[in-house]
Amino acid sequence: METSKTDNLRFSLKVSLQKLVAYLYFFFNSVGLKGGLLYTNILSPFFLVWIYNKGFIRYLIYPLLIVLPFSIIHYMMGVDLKTFVISHILFASTTIFVLSAYIYISRYSSLKDLIRKILIFNFILILIAIPFYFMDYSYQKLFWYTNLFTTQNPFTRLSLLTFESSYYALLLIPIAYYFLFEIGFNKKLKNKRMILLIVILPFLLSLSFGVLGGTIITAVIMAWFNRHLFVKHRALFNLMAAIIVLTVLTAIILFIFFPTSLPVVRITNIFMGYDTSSRGRTVEAFQIAWLVACKKSIWFGCGLGQVKLLLPDIMHTHFAYWGKLDVYRIPNTFAETLAIFGIMGIIVRFTVIFYLFFKTGVNKNYLQLSLFLFIFIYQFTGSYITNIVEYVIWIFAFTNIFPEFNVNRLPNPKT
Repeated sequence: METSKTDNLRFSLKVSLQKLVAYLYFFFNSVGLKGGLLYTNILSPFFLVWIYNKGFIRYLIYPLLIVLPFSIIHYMMGVDLKTFVISHILFASTTIFVLSAYIYISRYSSLKDLIRKILIFNFILILIAIPFYFMDYSYQKLFWYTNLFTTQNPFTRLSLLTFESSYYALLLIPIAYYFLFEIGFNKKLKNKRMILLIVILPFLLSLSFGVLGGTIITAVIMAWFNRHLFVKHRALFNLMAAIIVLTVLTAIILFIFFPTSLPVVRITNIFMGYDTSSRGRTVEAFQIAWLVACKKSIWFGCGLGQVKLLLPDIMHTHFAYWGKLDVYRIPNTFAETLAIFGIMGIIVRFTVIFYLFFKTGVNKNYLQLSLFLFIFIYQFTGSYITNIVEYVIWIFAFTNIFPEFNVNRLPNPKT
């Protein structure tokens, strides 16, 4: 009996610890840390032991085999050894966490319950954060992110306890997409309007145009290729219709009655090419990446950790920027892959993506396909190569953990 109680206690502690790691990932991963460092990086040795105990250690050889040839070539071309080694350690810690996340997501039996609790906790934090918006900047910055996104206006957006608003919005994508499909397909789901509000609110407050734009494009593609579902599933049709109507009405009201409001100003600046954030994450990111790669090798790139060393000269020479940035990086995964690993890196990247797409049958599950489309689009507009949030979305896209959204397992469409 005592042995049974001890085993139960150990199991409860393990489950509680796993839940704490999930909350750490979503809400506290960068609190008190600087330079882009995360607690999941610091805890990578513990994740490595956990991977070993789970019997998955052999899977780490695959990213090693991909990166090693590039690293040898980069070393032979010449690198700053200190940044080269540090960046490899960061890349390794990212790989370790990503594998840990895959094991966790694919094997955690109460994932749906955990997702619901995270959504509710996020809503509670938003309620706490709202009063801080009206406080002095020293308090406001605890939950809100302010940056000069246009040539005219500073823009304050919700970031909660993360270091940046677009990062925060990206964190919530798997949870938001899951609940949107639940609202659309699950007839037994209660309080759908309240859930929809809780799901949409953080994206409206964080106002990440990269995340919102990727979601809109994903929705359009999914709606076009699955338009037959709107005829069969009234709840799904009502959901999409409500979102479209609200979006259009909101846009009309803002542009007609609030033409100087910050959302209108930013949208206008994006289309006019004045928005520094959208330019930096798209066109300029590709230009800079090409120039960085050409400094060393357009085929194999410059190597891990070398971008920030080559960027200042490129910014001064080609973009006439003579200031000093706190961090030099390329805020675009595709562009950064080109800069670090060259054209060969791009080829390897898309080979892996499309291999996993067909291998895991992404197109057989509506939720997986939506997440795949979103993150495939988003990699051209933002993120960075060691962004664990992006990799977690890829994991959700390549793992069939919600079979209720399988194409051949939809609920009875009769309403």
